Amino acid sequence: MSLLMLKDKIRASTVCKKWCEAAKSVRVVHKHQWFASIPTFGDSINLFDPLERKKYTLNLPEKGVTDVAYSKDGWLLMRRSSFVEFFFFNPYSRELISLPDNELPYQAIAFSSAPTSETCTLVTLNRGVLFEFDPASRTLSHQAWDDVRFPEIHNNEWSYLPKELYLMEQKGELILMYTYGAEKPVMYKLVSSKWEEMSSTLDGLTIFASMYSSETRMDVLGMKNSVYFPKYGLRNNMQCVSYSYNDARYYPDQPERRLLCPVDSLWIDPPPFLM
Repeated sequence: MSLLMLKDKIRASTVCKKWCEAAKSVRVVHKHQWFASIPTFGDSINLFDPLERKKYTLNLPEKGVTDVAYSKDGWLLMRRSSFVEFFFFNPYSRELISLPDNELPYQAIAFSSAPTSETCTLVTLNRGVLFEFDPASRTLSHQAWDDVRFPEIHNNEWSYLPKELYLMEQKGELILMYTYGAEKPVMYKLVSSKWEEMSSTLDGLTIFASMYSSETRMDVLGMKNSVYFPKYGLRNNMQCVSYSYNDARYYPDQPERRLLCPVDSLWIDPPPFLM
């Protein structure tokens, strides 16, 4: 069942109750991220399934003029033209959760779980601040990490290359990834307020990285030990570029970094009504 395309899974799930349960279990275990393009202006977003190479359009008339800061568990962290007005938005259910006005300048930002859960934590990396979000009262409390600094890279030959930074959360741990041109992505994990470089293999992990959201998944069929980046091809076609830690190379070869991670793109959970 896990080897079937989406439309074939749907057909197979209608055969009988047991086949339906099998199809559901496969979709949950092997769920991967979709690539979303969300323009600042307009009232629609484009969705792209990287495995089946299919594109969808979702109308969002209530989106307005906003920027996307991060994505997690199907929710978007969005802001209105400043570092003060932030809110959570679910593009599938259209639910909106406002945040109290706070100045949140950041070089990287992430949140750990859906804002409807009791464990939602908002993290900004600029001067090192962690925010606890209470979904009941919709309040933020914070603490500073005075001793947390970005990891230093000692490879001098990379100093002239454009550096991109990605922040993500995996089972309660923060992971930081740097990319330099077409070099191998470098991974760090935050351990006791110190960044430690991770091993050269991802141990079954798949990373979906973009400028405004980076998510992790374990044991995704056909996508293990890889980092996936969104990319625009000719005529703004939505595509993906990956780096395989198994093969120690990018696919396709030598990607043009200027075409990776467009500023209005991110990774997001697939729409529940299509899965």
